[in-house]
Amino acid sequence: MNEWEIAAAALAVALIPCALVCLLAPPPHGVVALEIAGVLVSTILMLLSEGFHRQPFVDLAVVLAPMSLIGSLTFARLMERGL
Repeated sequence: MNEWEIAAAALAVALIPCALVCLLAPPPHGVVALEIAGVLVSTILMLLSEGFHRQPFVDLAVVLAPMSLIGSLTFARLMERGL
């Protein structure tokens, strides 16, 4: 296990509080936790790409980053209609 994989594991532990906030908090707080989780997952994929020397993980991270933002904005827009 190299330093890139250790950093990815540390960031993976940081996903646990995000998941708890998404599940237990009100929807506006859940959207913020979802955004943070998207950033963390993109960073984890880039770290794993460097650790395993695999290029497709970077491609996946590059696609995941804007899709995470678009998904969160769509969720916020749908929640706005319910208020």
